[in-house]
Amino acid sequence: MYKIFVINSGSSSLKVALFQNDREIWSVTKRHEPDKIRSFPTVYGQIDFRMEAIDEVITEKQLDFSEIDVIACRGGFCKPLESGTYAINDALLDDLKHSRWGEHAANISPFCGKILSERYNKPVFYTDPVSVDEFIPESYVTGHPQIRRICKVHALNHKAVARYAAREIDKAYEKCNFVVAHMGGGITVAAHRKGRMVDACSPADEGPMCIDRPGQLPNIQLLDYIFKSGKSRDELYRELSTRGGIMAYTGMSDLIEIEEHATNDENIALLLDTMAYRIAFYILGYMAAFDGEPVDAVILTGGMSKSDWILPAVSKKVSPFAKILVYKGEYEMEALAEGALRVMSGEEKIKVY
Repeated sequence: MYKIFVINSGSSSLKVALFQNDREIWSVTKRHEPDKIRSFPTVYGQIDFRMEAIDEVITEKQLDFSEIDVIACRGGFCKPLESGTYAINDALLDDLKHSRWGEHAANISPFCGKILSERYNKPVFYTDPVSVDEFIPESYVTGHPQIRRICKVHALNHKAVARYAAREIDKAYEKCNFVVAHMGGGITVAAHRKGRMVDACSPADEGPMCIDRPGQLPNIQLLDYIFKSGKSRDELYRELSTRGGIMAYTGMSDLIEIEEHATNDENIALLLDTMAYRIAFYILGYMAAFDGEPVDAVILTGGMSKSDWILPAVSKKVSPFAKILVYKGEYEMEALAEGALRVMSGEEKIKVY
């Protein structure tokens, strides 16, 4: 039996949990004041602040770290990697410190894990960061030689639910064909072919309309808008990455609130139906990645899989073509613990960044 301490830093919160093998013993979420987070000029500058929150949890839970076997933390925005569990090393930390592959709150977790590892002399791992890249050659190519598609998806939850689904149908993940739709604040759809994510849509660049992101847009109209808007690159970046989607039409970013208004407002209802339509559109499109082989299941997960509007709407469009499995919510903490467990038990070899 292994005791696993799990760290997951988010943009406005910090999740810490203790697992015994794959069973959660307890979990704590520390919410951060937005003004406090904004007071730091960089994500890297938040490390001491986040460590204070972790130490508070350790004290509150009277945790004896001598009983901990391994630390598991969320991976940050790093270079493209194959799926797996990795040891934290200086090369990773240097890339995260300088945000060479993107700045995100997840970049903090490996630093916190490393601090605890050195303090208590425990191994520390991270599993399936957002930069997991298992694309086939066709997936990178666009219609312009200067533009190349990239893979940045909710890999941690994607891989976790795909493994759960494989167990549910009594089949090895490496022998399954799944289309997984992570439907959260960002929406990512990916084709999992024989244990690898061979194609996927990044919510920052393409894919379905999200709550606060526009998804794929018509190129020429977008180009015209950019030149006519008079806005700076930074202004346009914020608009297209955090202020688009349904929020741009309604001013609302909470799905529950949006659905409540949609019952009496046909325009808002149309937006929800459009989002569901586009999610289904991408799900069915990614079935082409299996080269004619049957799909074992379509997996719906993420926060919106709890929705009484989105889940039925997507399921209705997809169910004639594939079996649907639903894993409501996210399984990031479980996935981190299970990744560390696979290494500690010898089921999987540790990888090096």
